[in-house]
Amino acid sequence: MTEHTTPAEGMPADDPKDPDVIRADIERTRAELSETVNQLTDKLNVKSQAADKVSAAKQAVSDRAAKAKAAAPPQVQNALDQAGAKAAPIARQVSARAEPHRSKIIAAAVVGVLVLLIIRRRKGGEDA
Repeated sequence: MTEHTTPAEGMPADDPKDPDVIRADIERTRAELSETVNQLTDKLNVKSQAADKVSAAKQAVSDRAAKAKAAAPPQVQNALDQAGAKAAPIARQVSARAEPHRSKIIAAAVVGVLVLLIIRRRKGGEDA
């Protein structure tokens, strides 16, 4: 006769129909399902994924700009610092004015990218 084990504990069980064994199996299954649902929710959260990609892109641009600035001669670095100091208040003002329209701006940018992709795809088909 073979010995049964509880799925949750891997320990021998006297009876696979034991309510404690069944409860433990149900709890393990619930935990696995909960984790799976959380993973799927994360994958399907387009807004969160877009925000992550925007953040990564900003960081990459910032890193490249810092490397380029560090490689520039001191006079160029000084000029960049002065231009940045003058542009910062204007950038904050533009950002504040754009804030109420941010979703419209993003939607317009997405539409623009889609139009460019469609045009590019059509031109690619004409060349073939």
